[in-house]
Amino acid sequence: MKKNIFIFIILACLVIPISSNADTEELQNKIKTRTELSFVQTSGNTDTQTFSVKLEAKKEGIKNRYFINSKALYAKEDGRETSNQSSIDGRWERVLSERLFGLLTSGFSMDKFSGYEYRLYGGPGLGYDLIKTDRHVLQSLLSLIYSYDEFSVGDVSSDSYITGKVTLKYEWEILENLKFKEKLDYSVSFKDTDNFFINSATSVEAKINRALSLGLSYVVKYQNLLPSPEIKHTDTTFLTTLIIDF
Repeated sequence: MKKNIFIFIILACLVIPISSNADTEELQNKIKTRTELSFVQTSGNTDTQTFSVKLEAKKEGIKNRYFINSKALYAKEDGRETSNQSSIDGRWERVLSERLFGLLTSGFSMDKFSGYEYRLYGGPGLGYDLIKTDRHVLQSLLSLIYSYDEFSVGDVSSDSYITGKVTLKYEWEILENLKFKEKLDYSVSFKDTDNFFINSATSVEAKINRALSLGLSYVVKYQNLLPSPEIKHTDTTFLTTLIIDF
């Protein structure tokens, strides 16, 4: 039942751009899409080399902004599954002032080699533009998230809890065709403060032309409270990426 409710929330979040009563000027803003095709090297709960795909879409108006992200990574060796990750999430932002905005986010992810058959989450939050210049952008987001976890290992089959989540996002346009990005997340359960997660994604993108870029990324995911003792705390991923923007 909980899974069905959360899937409904996710779908509702994804169709907001269609059903929103946006003004005429906002409707004229085009949807921008990005496709990332990556060669991936993982370590931690999986140790493999494979390919992954990531799809992004966004629509940014004067008052309303919409973001959808999905990604997948899968690998087999000698007929045996060695990595299986996928996720989809959506976020709606409502501009409240020049720097302050509200947000609603929801998502679904699977990563059974890290101990999760699937994870569902959703909730509201606030964001603030700490720095916003032509070359530097620094955003902070604070969210209250309800999470439901279905475990793939361990004695406990599932868990549900409310978390507080803090996110920092930074972009630096080093040159006209060279950009540095950093995203850092920290989320902690209010039910058990030992249950916390830290995620970091660091990347550099070099633009080839209007539509194509090359990127290097390093992703670290840390979970403090493990579903089972056989699971490792930290997963790392190194990606070499071809980026296609439309």
